[in-house]
Amino acid sequence: MRILVVEDDPGVRATVVRMLEFLGHGATAVASGEEAGDLPDGSAFDAILADLRLPDMPGHEVVDRMRQRWPRLKALIMSGDIDREELRAGAAAGRWWILAKPFDLEQLAAGLTGLSEPGA
Repeated sequence: MRILVVEDDPGVRATVVRMLEFLGHGATAVASGEEAGDLPDGSAFDAILADLRLPDMPGHEVVDRMRQRWPRLKALIMSGDIDREELRAGAAAGRWWILAKPFDLEQLAAGLTGLSEPGA
């Protein structure tokens, strides 16, 4: 899978990219929703892994904006606060999967497997 990572913390961003590459995925990483929006249209992605709390906009808004460009983009929202109502509501509606921070390699792999399930 080709995955866009949107995470403002440089250490977390680098770690997530390494984990994705270890799992056999290609990853492009940016630090904000604005940087994600500046990516060229030719940079098609299968999935987006976005932090909920970014400096310029919430991760779920980044997902919505990226889906305007790539409508079939699958999404995983990372957050240390997975009980937020808007996060749960979006997951219940099938707009994204939730990945609780901090997570390990197995939890990331499980989240990506969820994205690959029919109907995800």
